[in-house]
Amino acid sequence: MLEPLVGVGPLRFGMSPEQVNVALGEDAPDGVLSGGLRSWNRYRRHGVSAIFGPREQLVAVGINANRGPLVLLEGVVLVGRAPSEVRADISHLALRRGVTQVPNAEGEQDVPAWGVSVGAVQQWLPDAEGFQQRQDAMITDLLVTVPGLAEDPYGDVNVASWRSNSRRPDPEPGPWTVRPERDRPQWVCVPLERVGPLRFEMTPEQVSAALGGETASSHRTYHPFPAGTPWAAQGDPAEERLTEERFEAAGVRAHYRGWEQGRGPLLAAVTALGRSGPQVLLDGIPLVGRPVTAVEADIGRYLTDNDLGLRFPVSGDTEIYGLGVWVRAARVGDAAISEARLGAEQWYEE
Repeated sequence: MLEPLVGVGPLRFGMSPEQVNVALGEDAPDGVLSGGLRSWNRYRRHGVSAIFGPREQLVAVGINANRGPLVLLEGVVLVGRAPSEVRADISHLALRRGVTQVPNAEGEQDVPAWGVSVGAVQQWLPDAEGFQQRQDAMITDLLVTVPGLAEDPYGDVNVASWRSNSRRPDPEPGPWTVRPERDRPQWVCVPLERVGPLRFEMTPEQVSAALGGETASSHRTYHPFPAGTPWAAQGDPAEERLTEERFEAAGVRAHYRGWEQGRGPLLAAVTALGRSGPQVLLDGIPLVGRPVTAVEADIGRYLTDNDLGLRFPVSGDTEIYGLGVWVRAARVGDAAISEARLGAEQWYEE
């Protein structure tokens, strides 16, 4: 049961880490330390994360969609349901109570008056042998906070740390339009070498030219020598190094490496986006824009036929071991569809 701005279940805001342990009957939660103080603990068995403020007092609780409890607010189940259903129920409840709901970065709702932030992740269920398998549905998870964080929960450094370490995908709010299959270019991939017109080791200029001269719509960089750090004197603190570019028209993301060897940026991996990207074919298997379970079934047969194996990164994606081929998922409202990431040799998914 959720008591807005007070706590959830046996957890009450203001508790110390030790009090949270006692309330959950745990001795040794998974922990992360920040600046010498505990920032958050994850309790996998309970499916919850306890997030602490600067005085090591509980300020927020994250509820896992697949393993966490079914949190109720005035009879409305907030966790583990189709996002559109939760969105409708919260809207009705907010209207009755006269409180404001605000769309958040994931396309779901924040209700600051209740300290509630709803998110959505891919559903996982056990198979016949008891192993967890991802499904083609999206379900809701939840973050509940103290009043001071309710207006901007992810603006808090510890909440942001918890989110980034939870390996959640980057939020992509709706509308979740999907490019028709007939409109997708068909790209053949040669594992560890190329994806359609893109060959690994290309420069960003060559990538743009191969995509018909398209200019990247966004990019990511990092500072290798940030000011105020011990290694700032080793280089220019203002230097930025390119790690990723996104090309909206082509429906791809280009990932770069090579800085460490003084050669970068060079193309190291390509993501074909599930909703808008080209159809990537691996020995005739279409990897993009399909139910994730259908692609993984095809991959299973491909592995058997070619005596290959799988690797499961912490992100939950599926990698064909040794080929640098990942089956990923993209959100489409209450469902998930497949997208593909293909990498050069010795490139690993983050």
